[in-house]
Formats: sequence, structure tokens, C-alpha cells
Amino acid sequence: MKRLLAAFAVVGLWVLPALPAHAATDPAAYMNTVASHLGDPGVYVDPGVTELSESEIAELDAAAKSAAAPIRIAVIPASKINTSGNAYYVELAWEGEEIADQLYDRVGVEGVYAVLVDAESESDGRGFHAVQRADHGPTYYVGDAVDEAVDCCAPNYEPMLKQFIQRAQIVDKPFYVDAAPFAGGAAGIIGLWCAVTGLGARRERRRDEKNHLEVTRPLLNEEIIALSQQVSELPTTSDPQQSKLSKDVLDTVEKARHRLDAAQGDRDVEAVTTLLGSARYGMVCLDAVRAGKPIPKPTAPCFFDPRHGPSTDQIEWKPDDGAARNVDVCAACKQRDVDDAQPQIRMVTRVETPRPYWEFGEDLGAYVDGYWSRGDGSAWWFPDSDFRRRGEEMRSRWHSRRPGSRFRRFGSSVGSTIGDWAASSSSGSGDDGDSSWYGGSNRRSSWSSRTRSSGGGSSRRSSRRSGGSRGF
Repeated sequence: MKRLLAAFAVVGLWVLPALPAHAATDPAAYMNTVASHLGDPGVYVDPGVTELSESEIAELDAAAKSAAAPIRIAVIPASKINTSGNAYYVELAWEGEEIADQLYDRVGVEGVYAVLVDAESESDGRGFHAVQRADHGPTYYVGDAVDEAVDCCAPNYEPMLKQFIQRAQIVDKPFYVDAAPFAGGAAGIIGLWCAVTGLGARRERRRDEKNHLEVTRPLLNEEIIALSQQVSELPTTSDPQQSKLSKDVLDTVEKARHRLDAAQGDRDVEAVTTLLGSARYGMVCLDAVRAGKPIPKPTAPCFFDPRHGPSTDQIEWKPDDGAARNVDVCAACKQRDVDDAQPQIRMVTRVETPRPYWEFGEDLGAYVDGYWSRGDGSAWWFPDSDFRRRGEEMRSRWHSRRPGSRFRRFGSSVGSTIGDWAASSSSGSGDDGDSSWYGGSNRRSSWSSRTRSSGGGSSRRSSRRSGGSRGF
């Protein structure tokens, strides 16, 4: 949208209107940075946006994190994705829902994504764009949420985003959900089907988890033995604090040993690696007390090998076939990076081929989840997006086998069939081309699968379930 240069005479003086910001240098790189802040559901606001206070941001972030749907929202300046080299108009790198899709591509996890583009006006690029991407699970009222947020509260960002979060987590139920109860005989048949289907889903999941345990058990046995030897070599001391720390580390390693002996699935593996991570943090605390230093705060494990213990720094690392990313590393790995030496990566052998542990997305999913758990229900950010995506695909597969998910897919298929029939009937009714179910000149709907930018991140997108785009 071009804005013509206009001049106004005021008491003999010419006053020029404000000009839009210069073109951004690299919108794709900027979206990578935004995505790095949204590994978990929540709200990220660019420091250049001044319309939201810190307390409002914290409240919105808490609301998004507690929502029933996985909602990620970014508030960014239009100048950061402006590709126009002309000072008199704005041309965003992407349009409509595609802006939200670019964020989804980079995070790589299914859910609801929204981007509020901050600017002085709609002609400057201001707008609200959202999309839900998911192959399985419920559909949320994302498109309606965008409309309601803009209609009720624009251009005030804080109430807009509150309204969006509230509406976007409501499930768009298939028509049959609210239908009258089935007759007794039909209910009995459905109940039997649910029982059989649920039992099959649990058996398939147990089989998957048994395969995971075959991979992780030898690794964890090795780690527990090595850590036990480290603990046994600790010198005795009369210092009460050191004695307590030593006892706590020993008790934690023993708990990990007993939990592994009784392990039957992924939850047990995750619990074991959480305990081993706590034990290694305890060793670091013990070293600090001996040296007369304050006890350090817990940090993420060393990315290259969790056995190295808690990280102490970050480095930029680029794998042979991937993009550069920042990773947490221990002191020894940091020094190897300074010396231009190859990192000491935890290699896992499967079918006689050693590979980095993060390439075993399903088999070592619980292993990584446990090490990167903070112990309070939250987790540190794991920097490999392919690993995270494979874990999400595994959980989606498990979820899709459940009776409820199969019912929803059936309902979605029926609803799509009815929608296609109604659309074809409407197009053949002789109405003019301006008629639409989504009437109104103020609504802009962008089907991102048709307008995908060549600068996108993910090589595969999950299905679009719902979405909307509005300028204001």
C-alpha cells in the first residue's frame, strides 16, 4: 500500500507527514530470533514495542501459558519485517496469516500462533494475524478470536490480546457433540468400541515405550555406575554443609538406581534423568562450598553431553547439516570452542552406527525431557528443533490413537464434507462474486498455504485448522 507524499501549507509553512521506518535488513533472521523466545507457550513482546507495560506483558504471558490450547503470541514492530526500500510506503515480508505461519515454521510445534504487528496505522502495517496448525486434536475458534479482539478493543493492545487468548482456547465442537444422547443400544456399542480402541492405543504406546527403554536402559546404567564411583571418591569431611550435600547427592543417585531397576516406560526414564541431573548439580554445589564460593543457580545441562553437568556459558554452534544456534555448554566444552577443537558429543550407537543423542528423537525423548526439566513443571529450552518436532509427532501419534481423537477426526471429516457441499451450492446459486460467508470489507482472510514465502522455515506444515487476519 503506497502512501503518496503530501504537503500541507500551515501559515505559509509546508509540513511533511511522518515517514515510515526504513526497510528491515533481514526479516527472516528477525523471525528466527522471535521464535527462539517462544519455545514454550506464552507471549513475547519486542523491546521496541512501547504499547504494553511490563506488568501487562507478565499478565498476558501467564494467561497464554495457562490456556487450554497451546498459544504463542509475538508482538513485533512492522519495521522489523518491512522490505520496502521506499521511504514512503510499507511492504511487509509476509501478509496476513502467513506472518503467523512464519513463526510456526520456526518453532516447529503444533498449536495456535498469533502475531500482533505494531505500527501507527493499518497503512503502516499494523494488524493482527493468527493461525492454528495441527494434524490432530481439537480445532479452536482462532478466526473468530481475531475478529472479536479487533472489533472490541483495537487499537488497545492489552485488552485485544486478553480477548484473543480467552476466545482462542475455546474448542470448535463438531455439530454432533451437542446432539441428543444416543439410544441405549447405540451407547453400548460405542462404549464397547471405545474400550477396545482405548486398550489398543495403550498397548501400542506401551510397545513404543518398551522400545525406548531398550535404548535408554544401557545408557542410564552406565551413567549411574560412573556417577556412583564419583560420589564414592568424595573425601570425608567434618563440615556439616559439605556432609549434607554429599549425603544428598548419594541419596539422589540411589533413588535413580532403584527407579531404573523398576522402569517400565518413558515416565520412569524421565524421572531417572531428572534425578541424575539433580545429582550432578549437587556435585557442582559441593565444589563451590569447598572453594568458599556461593552456591550457583541451577542451569540447563551441557548440550553436547548431559553427563558433563550443568552449563556455565553459551556458544554459537553450527552442525554440519543445520543452521547456527546458541547452545548451553559446560566450562570444558567452552574451552574447546575457544581452542577451535571439536565438541565432545554424547554419541549413541544404534544398529552399529554412532550418532549424536539428539538424532534419536523418539527413543531418547524422555531422556532429554528429564535432563532438561527444572523439577518444578517447567523446562529449559532444548535448541534442536528437529528433535522437538519428532517428539511432538510421537505424542500426536499417541493422542490420535485414542477413541476421542478418532471421534473428532470423524466429526471433522463430516463437517468438511458438509462445508464443501454448502460452498458449492452457494457458488452455483447465481449470487454476485462479492457474497461470502465471511462478509464484510474489514475482514482479510489469508490462506497461507497458497501464499507461502520462499523464506519459510519448516519443510512440512501441519494442517490449517483455523485462522484469521485483520488490519486496524
